[in-house]
Amino acid sequence: RYLRMQIGEELIEKTGRNLTFTPRGIKLAKSLSFAFSQIETSIQSSISEPTPALRVAMCSSFGPGWLIPRLKRYTQLSGSRMQLTMHSYQPELSDAIADIFFTTTPIKEGYWSAGLFSEHLVAVGTAEQMRRDGKQGHVLITTETEERVFLDDWKNYLSLLKRQDLLDHASVLGASHYLFALEMATHGLGIALVPRFLAEDRLSPGGLQLWSDISLPSGRTYYLNVKHARRGEPDISNFVNWVRRAIVEGKEERASTSKGA
Repeated sequence: RYLRMQIGEELIEKTGRNLTFTPRGIKLAKSLSFAFSQIETSIQSSISEPTPALRVAMCSSFGPGWLIPRLKRYTQLSGSRMQLTMHSYQPELSDAIADIFFTTTPIKEGYWSAGLFSEHLVAVGTAEQMRRDGKQGHVLITTETEERVFLDDWKNYLSLLKRQDLLDHASVLGASHYLFALEMATHGLGIALVPRFLAEDRLSPGGLQLWSDISLPSGRTYYLNVKHARRGEPDISNFVNWVRRAIVEGKEERASTSKGA
């Protein structure tokens, strides 16, 4: 609008549902392309200050549960330096904090966000705990500890199983975080509802067992976020591509395992 007022001519016209340049607009766009290129270069140089390592900020479950178990593959491929930072809630969005952010909500203003996968909760415990629970009543570990939502995770899960009656005779332990709940289950304190990706490495004949094959959608989705202006930086681009490939490979592995079963 500013350029149209300065020049006194229409620069864009509507053709059906599309917007196209007028002949004057085409001429102006060509003459300004170098200027816009210079502006983009200035933006890149102002935000892309050299750092000793690729800095990745992530939500607390995603880091130890999904990223770190797979990170060796990436470092072997890239040999790049990396610095990991954990955050519990929405992090401060600044290049001073990190170059890449993993969150449970997409970052819209100034960022490119890619949805990775939705979180599903599974019930896990030791075989010994489950045998003991079968005789004495279950010990359920919940991460929904606030009064207004107390035990909602287990209420929803048992509703899927059509076993709400189990709550009538269950003992309850609270944990403020999935990581605490997983450790409590690993040490035989009860059965915990935790993200599937967090429990996968603990599942073994002598370790944790799945209480049921049914999983509960938590309503959370994990996102990878990078500033639009920095997506082309080699270290960032390589890491983003690797994460997206790892997500696809993980889905293919699960699909293959399910068919085999």
